[in-house]
Amino acid sequence: MKKWLGGIVVIVALAAVGFSGAAYWSGTQAERWYRDTLQAGASSSPNVRFATLRYERGWFSSQAVTRIQLDRPGGSELREADPSFSIRQDIYHGPLPLAGRSAPDVPMQWTGAVVRTTLEPDSSVWTRELAQWYGAREPLVALSRVGFDGASDTQIIMPPLDLNNVGDLKSLNFAGLHGQFQATPQADAVRGTMRVPRLELLGQPETATDDPLAGGGQLTLEELSLNVNQRLGDFDLWFGESSFSVAALRVQDPASDTTLVATHLTLTGTFEPQDAQQVAGEVVIQAENIATDEQSGAGSLRLTLRNLDGPTIVRLQQWQQQSASQPDDPQAMDELLALLKTLLRGQPELVLDTQASLTQGEWMARLTLNFQDFAVDRLLQDPTGALNALEKGWAEAAISRNLVETLLADHVAEELHALAGESADPADEQMIRSMAEQQATEQLQGLIAMGFIRLEDGQYRSAARFESGRLFVNDQEIPLLP
Repeated sequence: MKKWLGGIVVIVALAAVGFSGAAYWSGTQAERWYRDTLQAGASSSPNVRFATLRYERGWFSSQAVTRIQLDRPGGSELREADPSFSIRQDIYHGPLPLAGRSAPDVPMQWTGAVVRTTLEPDSSVWTRELAQWYGAREPLVALSRVGFDGASDTQIIMPPLDLNNVGDLKSLNFAGLHGQFQATPQADAVRGTMRVPRLELLGQPETATDDPLAGGGQLTLEELSLNVNQRLGDFDLWFGESSFSVAALRVQDPASDTTLVATHLTLTGTFEPQDAQQVAGEVVIQAENIATDEQSGAGSLRLTLRNLDGPTIVRLQQWQQQSASQPDDPQAMDELLALLKTLLRGQPELVLDTQASLTQGEWMARLTLNFQDFAVDRLLQDPTGALNALEKGWAEAAISRNLVETLLADHVAEELHALAGESADPADEQMIRSMAEQQATEQLQGLIAMGFIRLEDGQYRSAARFESGRLFVNDQEIPLLP
């Protein structure tokens, strides 16, 4: 019996030693995960710097405080509005995070470690204000389950918030935030989503500022979502796709008595390697419908950049970070010009496509610019020499006749109203409109006579090209310099 009990004691003691050793090993792995995560964050965001204020590693848990510094351009006003802040991370070591039992949201599951991240309330002006708004509740909690291989799965939660009479706001209604992100063991790839069901802001009716919510203005956003799918690739650049979307946006401005409503707004950005040396990026903005009190329609904008030298893009990011931290560096401009010259050697290309379908008609325009290396050292002496950076270019536009004539007449009518002032008689509105339409017609006829635009098949069309230092509009040369 004594031998049996002695064996049990030995087994329990060995298990305790083994668990303690595993917890210590997990602590070292968790600290490495923490360092790798900070390094990955710094490489993906040149304007964000991470500094460890404190890291205390224990046997079964560790604590870390990290400062997140958001670099801003120089200037006293921007420095006073510094958005930088600090976070606290409670790291509970695996293989079973027993130290996390004090936090009810820490899962008791077999894993390498669990990291609970919260905001440091006193780390900035806005974190203190946020802490006051939420009271006893934590404004933000991120729970990361870190596997034995270093892979992580993070859940981010912000509770709902409903407030009245906060500063310039009469009411604030925030439906909360939920996010889920997964990262690979080496933190060289991340994907995930973040969602806010609803956000509504109502301004105080007595305010009188340039703020769009002044005078009782209202802003409502529904179904905000962010999607990220990125990986660390060549030249230590992050490639992949990120997108932001809003299912519905509504802005009411009592000052101008206008209402803007937009549905299914999306912004998507992609960045991918083009070949062994160059990279390419693209930004697409789309709106299913945008409506004001007088107009409505759908549209899109696509901006594409190709033939970008990968190593130079990295150096430009480093220059941006350095210039933000040292805004008075006298060598900064020389370094920037040298980097731009290197970038231009790769002959980058810019393509801008816009399309719109409005109540009054349709719009289509495309711009293509091809760049080349040029004498940057003479740029300060002769600013017009910047044209030498443009190798060739092409632009074309086709706009419905009714759309052009309506928009131009509206613009002229606004100018006539401004000239008439407040003394204008409302009965003269029809006369002002007739004058505006007549002036718009005369201006368009003058542009047609000069060859700048053509009227074909119910559309105003124009095409321009730049080559060999010469500009042509509808095959008519336009002198650029005296």
